[in-house]
Amino acid sequence: MTKPTPKPAARETQAIIGQRMRELRKAKGLTLKQLAASTDLSIGYLSQLERQDADPSIRALNVIGKALGVGINWFFPDPDAAENPETGYVVRADRRRALRFASGLRDELLSPSLAGQLEMVLTTFEPGASSGEELYSHKGEEAGFVVEGQLEITLDDQVFLLGPGDTIQFPSERPHRYRNPGPGPTRLIWAVTPPHY
Repeated sequence: MTKPTPKPAARETQAIIGQRMRELRKAKGLTLKQLAASTDLSIGYLSQLERQDADPSIRALNVIGKALGVGINWFFPDPDAAENPETGYVVRADRRRALRFASGLRDELLSPSLAGQLEMVLTTFEPGASSGEELYSHKGEEAGFVVEGQLEITLDDQVFLLGPGDTIQFPSERPHRYRNPGPGPTRLIWAVTPPHY
């Protein structure tokens, strides 16, 4: 008597892909319809990915990552995380998920996920790096602590220059922008609610 052939196991990364995709999409304030429009993928397919009812293609992950501003590696779990009791609670310094922007900013996610109500990010600004020339606003509240260097923050028509050890907190609905006036790099820890990454 032969044993029945076991069904192939589901891909281990699938749950992480859907969860991280949903968290990042919501943190960026995008609907499935908006993400579909920017990726040329159907709303139904994107919804299936988030619900873990479909396996993504590499091409799909690439276009979704590009639309959400992350590399494809954002969606994959750390291979050591599956059996680690720290997962979901602790982010080790050498295991942070990071994004680098053309403007000279680098964001490292200090929170274990974007699923909660709070997000912490370590941002490094190269000299002259900024959030852009235009003021912008979004839902929530944010606070920053300058670890190193200087940070110029504009809130509406007010400009604040912060140095090491200084903090700032403001409602994110206020139009704002920030930049490193130099001469060296600036490192800042942000706390943002709700997650905006």
